[in-house]
Amino acid sequence: MLEPGTRVLVVTAHPDDAEFHFGATISALVDGGADVRYLVCSDGAQGEPGDGPLGIASVRMAEQRAAAAVLGVHAIRFLGLPDGSLEPTLALRREITAQLRRDRPALVLTHYPRRVLDIPIEASHPDHVAVGEATLAALYPDVSNARAFPELARDGLAPHKVREVWVPGYERPNHFVDATPWVKQKSDALREHRSQTGGEPPAWVFGWMRQAGRTPGYEFAEHYKRIELG
Repeated sequence: MLEPGTRVLVVTAHPDDAEFHFGATISALVDGGADVRYLVCSDGAQGEPGDGPLGIASVRMAEQRAAAAVLGVHAIRFLGLPDGSLEPTLALRREITAQLRRDRPALVLTHYPRRVLDIPIEASHPDHVAVGEATLAALYPDVSNARAFPELARDGLAPHKVREVWVPGYERPNHFVDATPWVKQKSDALREHRSQTGGEPPAWVFGWMRQAGRTPGYEFAEHYKRIELG
């Protein structure tokens, strides 16, 4: 899908979002030679029960590292912000802009930036919406504008132009990734999120991927709204 060596940044709200939303795509990109990296914004402490909020946050970070490794991703940054409290603030935009300037990706994958009411409500988790909106704002205008967060440039993080962003194809998708060859990798990665999945990916993941594959004629797909940034 991309030239070997192309950098990709996946920006998510929670540990496990990358695998649930984009797992097969990430595996395909890595297998094609892309350099894929993660930025995870929250600590995941409102996830399934653990040994208190700090305990589950630690567990979920470890699970995220293990799941990412299954897909061939080893560069992960955790912002550690409080789970359930994310908002598209200037502070979050600055953090995302800084990471975009550090990693200098050509492609970004992130959450859909608003609620969608004709699909299950879980897809529109407020943290997802917040991270999607903050990331799109960081992509335009912040990351390429030297006047946005000028202290970043003073710290050596020069402006950068990202080529495109993909968000989940909840409405009018225009880009489909044939996920069929990478279903096993996605499944194996999701199994690493044991605190959230019980060790087995939920059936709805594959139902959603089958449905996404109907339009292009794939057995399984992950679909996107692809936005070119010029």
